[in-house]
Amino acid sequence: MGDAALDRASEYLPAYASWALRLAQQAFAQLLEDSARHSGFRVSARRMSARAALSALSVDDRGPLEHWLALQVLCASTVLAADSINVLATVDAALATAVRGQLAARALDIAHGTRRSEAVAA
Repeated sequence: MGDAALDRASEYLPAYASWALRLAQQAFAQLLEDSARHSGFRVSARRMSARAALSALSVDDRGPLEHWLALQVLCASTVLAADSINVLATVDAALATAVRGQLAARALDIAHGTRRSEAVAA
C-alpha cells in the first residue's frame, strides 16, 4: 500500500481504535471473503464470530464499523456488493440497513476526494 493510501486511511480512523473495533473488522472481513468463496459450515462459523464481535462493540465503535463496511462493499464488484449486503443482513439487519444508507455518501466522498471532516462540515 502506498503512502497516499496510508495517509488517506488514517483520516478515517479515530486516534484510538479500540480492540473490539479491530476484532469486529477482522471478523467481518473474514465473513465477507469466505461468503464469496465458500458455503455451509465455514460461513456459518464466520457469521457467528461476526455476531459476537458486533455485540462486543460499544455504541461509539458502531459508526466507524459501518463506515468501514460501506467502504468494503464499495470496493467489491457489483455482484459481490449485493451479496455482501445480503451477508451483512444475515448477521444483523440494522447493520445492513445502516451500511446500505452510507453507500451513496461514501461513493460521493470517494468520487470528489473529500475527506470525512470536510464531508461532515458541508
